[in-house]
Amino acid sequence: MKKIIGLVLVVAMSVFLFSGCGSAKPAEVSTDPGTSSAPPAATQSAGTAKDDVLTIGFSWSHKNDSLFYGMADTLKEAMDATCKEKGYSKVEWTDAIADDNAETQANDIQDFISRGVDLICVYAFDSVAIGSSIDAAQAAGIPIVLYDRAADTNVTQPDLFVGLDTTAQAYDAGKAFFQMMKDAGEKPTKIISIIGSLSDQNALNRIKGFKKAAGEFGCTIDVEVPSNWNSDEALANFTTAWQANPDSNCALIASDFIITSVQSVLEANNAWIPNGQKGHVWICSQDGFPVGLQYIRDGYMDVSGVYNLEGMAKLFSDNVYDLLKGKTLENKYQTVGATIMTKENVDTQDWWAKAYE
Repeated sequence: MKKIIGLVLVVAMSVFLFSGCGSAKPAEVSTDPGTSSAPPAATQSAGTAKDDVLTIGFSWSHKNDSLFYGMADTLKEAMDATCKEKGYSKVEWTDAIADDNAETQANDIQDFISRGVDLICVYAFDSVAIGSSIDAAQAAGIPIVLYDRAADTNVTQPDLFVGLDTTAQAYDAGKAFFQMMKDAGEKPTKIISIIGSLSDQNALNRIKGFKKAAGEFGCTIDVEVPSNWNSDEALANFTTAWQANPDSNCALIASDFIITSVQSVLEANNAWIPNGQKGHVWICSQDGFPVGLQYIRDGYMDVSGVYNLEGMAKLFSDNVYDLLKGKTLENKYQTVGATIMTKENVDTQDWWAKAYE
């Protein structure tokens, strides 16, 4: 009888001990093969295995060149570096590319809302049309961040805007450019400015910045050439502008990716000449694309106002966790400045585009 009682006690204690171990700490579920992905114990949710995964839907107007890959890469690096200390095992990104169509972008954002992502990030195609999507996300209680392209001031504003101060970018680049011409003993004869899309707030800001810089040097922009952020359109319209103004010695360009269109026109008119040689057409551009780096090295382009992608990504990662907690940010419009690239510093700084050359 004593042996039977003793055996019962041993079994009972064993059951108690195993059940106690099982309830002291939930099993950790790895959502990334080969890694331990559980968040800190203090923040771990008691729900499903994906409660600690941060889901972000990114709606791109387009994503067709190195600048946008650079934006995506630096954003992901910044979030990966901070998510675990904020209680998330990892960040899952879902991209949707609207191919420069406002209706498609609105549908993409509505799809993110229907999926119930934690956060929506948008590189907007149209600064006015995006207002309805901001309304929809906020009505659903999902924080929405506009990245690099701001909403028009007459529509609902997002929970956060992060971007480059594109007015200051063009102004600072323009000042450096006109000072460079002055130091070389040159004056603009006629200034041709190739502008972006008028539905893009960044393009409007750059026009403003260039004009301000030119005015401070006693100059005015003589011809504005629309491009609609399309290299073929830029080629056709710059051809017309150059034929009407062949005595121009100065071009202000909204973005480096248009420079090949400028090159084609100038080469056809024997005016694609490096700095330091007679007949050089002075060129100031923006963004710091790989092609811009090379043309500055070679002397065909003189100045570029370059994106600070790491600075933008840091602003994003510094603020989105507060949004996810339901906080309202005091400063909902946050920007970084550009860095000015010339031949003197093109190979001495760690420009974003060097990773994509």
